[in-house]
Amino acid sequence: MEERSAQDLTERRKRKFSSLLRGSRVLRLGLRVVARVMAPRQPVGAVGVVFDEEGRVLLVEHVFRTDFPWGLPGGWVERGEDPGRTVMREIQEELGLIVDVGRLVLSAQVGMADRSTHPRHLGLAYSCLLTGGAFKAAPEVVSCIWTHPHEIRQELAPFQRQAIIVAAEGLARHARLGT
Repeated sequence: MEERSAQDLTERRKRKFSSLLRGSRVLRLGLRVVARVMAPRQPVGAVGVVFDEEGRVLLVEHVFRTDFPWGLPGGWVERGEDPGRTVMREIQEELGLIVDVGRLVLSAQVGMADRSTHPRHLGLAYSCLLTGGAFKAAPEVVSCIWTHPHEIRQELAPFQRQAIIVAAEGLARHARLGT
């Protein structure tokens, strides 16, 4: 009986404290600051598996990718930015192309290879369709090619190769269903 009484008292105190937090802007602000300091941080990279009207995928040779120079276009997600928006922004900034960002096709922890300069991060890959623009490479882009997914000869990061496989399967399934 005494144990139940102690539990009830603890529960009432927690509810009262929770109610105070919800009702006070100052306390919520303080909690927000504590959460920001205490929350774990992890970089997030977002890439686009960009298809053209022929079903070819876009590969980019990037100056700053030291482990796998060839890969999918994309970049780091900025604080508070929607990752799909990151893909759209990076492709337009780096390549001058406009894409329709579709569904998330793959999410995984991306480790480091022997030659990596990027940190371990959460990788997000989106299926995209080219909708416009005119190719114009930014200084960080060496070159780019369009190739059918089954004809890729470049060495790609495992995460990006898997993203292409999953996105291509989704595109093929979509075409078979005629939707």
